[in-house]
Amino acid sequence: MSIEKELREELRQVADSMQCPPELYGRVRQSYHQYANDKRGRSPMKKRVLAGIAAVAILIPSVVFASSYLADDLFGSVSTIEQHGGTQEDYQEIEGMLQAAKGKLTEDEFKEYQVLIKQLIQLKLKITDEKGVKHEEKLTQEEQQRLEQLASKLAPYFEKINKNAKP
Repeated sequence: MSIEKELREELRQVADSMQCPPELYGRVRQSYHQYANDKRGRSPMKKRVLAGIAAVAILIPSVVFASSYLADDLFGSVSTIEQHGGTQEDYQEIEGMLQAAKGKLTEDEFKEYQVLIKQLIQLKLKITDEKGVKHEEKLTQEEQQRLEQLASKLAPYFEKINKNAKP
């Protein structure tokens, strides 16, 4: 055998024959558990904090982009307005108008306004072709009367919105 193996074997035999006092064994065990708990307590907390920061950094922008447009309630999507000769800019303009109305009208007024605007837009879409040209002759007599009624019902809302817009 080599000298290293002989030395290792001799040390193992001596270590096996040695007896450790029970109190020393208990202190070593307690010290190890305390060390392990301290190490376990710090690392996961740091990981949780970092995971929380990363989640907030990801979720806040996605919530902003995922929020629904008010104009989607009226049209369904941008493609609907584009089929009738509108553009993305027109869609954004309508969205801005609805956001302004939401900010200037009470909640009940805005709900009523939304219902009336939706009916008005449905009639307007019905008479508008893919080039954006309006053909009012497509409306029946009832629909023309309904269009006039909607315009008169919406007039006070438009006045309130526009009055608040002026300095």
